[in-house]
Amino acid sequence: MLHQLPLWARWALAAAVGIAVLATIVIATNRAGPEGVATEEGTEDEINRIADIAIAEDQAPHFANLSAGAMPASALERAIASDVRQRISDHNMVGPLQGVSCSATGPASAGRVPYRCTLRSAGVAYSFLAVVDEGRHRLTWCKVDPPAQANAGPEVPLSPSCQG
Repeated sequence: MLHQLPLWARWALAAAVGIAVLATIVIATNRAGPEGVATEEGTEDEINRIADIAIAEDQAPHFANLSAGAMPASALERAIASDVRQRISDHNMVGPLQGVSCSATGPASAGRVPYRCTLRSAGVAYSFLAVVDEGRHRLTWCKVDPPAQANAGPEVPLSPSCQG
């Protein structure tokens, strides 16, 4: 039957079918709703969730034993330096490690002395909070990741084990 139609009629019929298919696709897409908004919100939520996981892992507490007779600040500095060398080796921080300094930030509470440590690596200063538990001969420290926006406060709370 198509061969009986003149060439111009076959072209017109093909164009009409193409337009109908295109119109059907456009109508179906519009009826599906505004996916862009939901997808953007979902994507942003997923990015924030992944970022929170990464920050929580970065700030996770680390532990080491405190040797009898060791100076707590020096022991913390060595332990944190060892931790950071491993982070650099694992490509989780940029090196080279330039130095670590720790100092007590307050009085002992229940045998736990709070410390604040500053580490320099590749020209960047990083903060760590630490606790020395002399009774249990244990060092605990956490890297402190600053919030994404100034004065926004921590989005991922620091572990209580790193706070005096």
